[in-house]
Amino acid sequence: MNPSKKKNLLTVAGLILLLLACVAAVELIFMGLGEAIPNQGRGSASQSVQTELPDQSTPAAPSFCPFCGEGLPSTFQWGQFCPYCGGQVEA
Repeated sequence: MNPSKKKNLLTVAGLILLLLACVAAVELIFMGLGEAIPNQGRGSASQSVQTELPDQSTPAAPSFCPFCGEGLPSTFQWGQFCPYCGGQVEA
């Protein structure tokens, strides 16, 4: 066998092994992340659907803006910006 042809075959085999090692490393990284990060919000069809109850410790959002005095919509929540003056209403 020609030495240059043997060198080319070894190079191709080495690159294939390197590619397989990279794929295995990425799989291991994602498996580790899957163990470290809890699976919240990913339910299957067999699991029952749970409704979220509002947090009772959070006070109700104001009905008016403390900066400009305009009335806020009923869907307004703490931390949002006033649609009239642009001030952020924080609890």
